[in-house]
Amino acid sequence: MPLRRTPREIVINGRFLTQPVTGVQRVAREVVRAMDHLIAEDQVPLRLRLVCEAGADVSELDLRSTMVERTGAGPRGHLWEQVILPGRVRGGHLLCLGNTAPIRSLLASHPTTVMIHDLSYRQFPEAYRYRYRLGHGLMLPFLLRRASALLTVSETERAVLGKLHPPALPRIRVAQNGGWRDGSVQPRSDSCDAGYVLYVGSLSSRKNIDGVLAVAIRLAREDGVSTLLVGASSDILTPIAANVPDDIRDKVRLVGPVTDLAALAQLYREAACLLFPSFYEASPLPPVEAMNFGCPVVVSAIPSMTERCGTAALYCDPHSIDDMVQAVRRCIRHDTGIAEQISRAYDRATRWSWRSQAEAVLEALLIAEAKADHSGRRVNSGETKLSALATAP
Repeated sequence: MPLRRTPREIVINGRFLTQPVTGVQRVAREVVRAMDHLIAEDQVPLRLRLVCEAGADVSELDLRSTMVERTGAGPRGHLWEQVILPGRVRGGHLLCLGNTAPIRSLLASHPTTVMIHDLSYRQFPEAYRYRYRLGHGLMLPFLLRRASALLTVSETERAVLGKLHPPALPRIRVAQNGGWRDGSVQPRSDSCDAGYVLYVGSLSSRKNIDGVLAVAIRLAREDGVSTLLVGASSDILTPIAANVPDDIRDKVRLVGPVTDLAALAQLYREAACLLFPSFYEASPLPPVEAMNFGCPVVVSAIPSMTERCGTAALYCDPHSIDDMVQAVRRCIRHDTGIAEQISRAYDRATRWSWRSQAEAVLEALLIAEAKADHSGRRVNSGETKLSALATAP
């Protein structure tokens, strides 16, 4: 039997643990949790060390094998990542799951893998504050040129990154986002009295929030249908005027962010449909989340959305209020084909899991480690079951 080499250490950048939880932070949390469980099952010859700020809460991650290393007092947030984190990596391979990485580590050619979720600040600059666009714009060239490996969340986004810096394309691997935590889905009852349209996402012009509000206002006035908008703005987004007319305030409600997964699941179960007409996405979570609960999905007809949703969604023109309203009405009235769409949605949702995304991330790390091995030694199938796991149903 061949000897198994000592597992290489992967050092996880834990900055996401102290940031407000939006899509990027949700993905990071779920991927770290799933990677930890795979390591605990002895599927992968790697060990994990999570480096985070002193006040970071890791309890929700349910870690079984990952060592947690907290730093002391000092800079926080972006400065913590740039100044403190590099000194804690030591001999490990740094994994950054939130679009950024320490410039010092990149310039030193320290083994670093970075997940770039999307480039929305380039596609829709008006949706983001200047400081956010400037910071990410300055960092992106370093990531494309200096990172050992790059991860992104869809083939659509991989193509965009490859056009920006073609030499990086061989180092970019796709790890599609999961959808809902395995084993925690309780679909809606067939007798559920679904009565409202649901939107889940940030209150951003990039997400077409003005279009969502326009649809909600028409549905309230013309059909008496209520709409719930789950989400909020943030300090990186350009403020928007989410004004609801007085006559329909009881039917168009902005409920703020819902971070409790049980509460969010209940919203999906009770919704007539999810309306998600975003202008730009990479690998959106809400449509696949909704599919898990049998909630019909209306999404914009853009490439990344069709890659994600396939034939399990009803597509609309995000630039046409009329088209969006008609699509939502089809769901509310349960028109012909909606039942078949829901059936396809259940099947589609099973395709995307946090475990499969974690497997793709770990495979990318193993490949990067093999390339960095000075002996030229390649990782073989006897050392990891990830290839078999990635193709399992």
